[in-house]
Amino acid sequence: MENFCPAPWNLTGKGYILLYKFPKVFAEEKANVPEFLKGKFAGGFGALMLVDYSTSDAGPYGELLLIPGKFMHEGKKLNTISKIYVSTMASVINGRRNWGIPKELADFSFQAIDSRTEKVSVTSEETMVAEFILESGKLSFPVNTKLLPFPLVQQYEGKYYYTTFHGSGTGRFAKLKDISVNPGLFPDVSGFRPIAAIKVEPFKIVFPEAKIAGTGNI
Repeated sequence: MENFCPAPWNLTGKGYILLYKFPKVFAEEKANVPEFLKGKFAGGFGALMLVDYSTSDAGPYGELLLIPGKFMHEGKKLNTISKIYVSTMASVINGRRNWGIPKELADFSFQAIDSRTEKVSVTSEETMVAEFILESGKLSFPVNTKLLPFPLVQQYEGKYYYTTFHGSGTGRFAKLKDISVNPGLFPDVSGFRPIAAIKVEPFKIVFPEAKIAGTGNI
């Protein structure tokens, strides 16, 4: 397959993690959750992630994704990426092929306003998807996915993909100063206040090979 880069992937870069506790009605009805998880919301932390990957197995790219929270699946509480945009077709192709992640293509702009403030804009075919202004603090601390893991389940082409990514980096608390979302292109989280926001720079993440199982509907 053209541009196929098999897992595992090693990625580096910078990004923001915004943690939420979304209500059930939003998670199940407004967050673009796939059919196989509807009616199975189990609470937990949700997350919006904005990432500027400087290196990956398919080159650098930008990323915006939403994880609504935990869902019961096959007797386990798992997360799912319900909506995601990336800035390169190589990332789209490999995200779907390796991990069943439903990546879509968009353009990204990471613009420094000053030394601590950044504007991130995401557009699709010249239409605004979302815009964010974030401000990061000065105090740094270590971060690790072991403290807040996001075990994923995705469904793609009649199969379930199970993946637990892991990584670490240097974090700083951040503030979401402004947010605009086009609800026709991304779940509208603008009405919710993040429980916490963290800027991580730099970071290293490993996306291992997914465990793949049939859905029983093939």
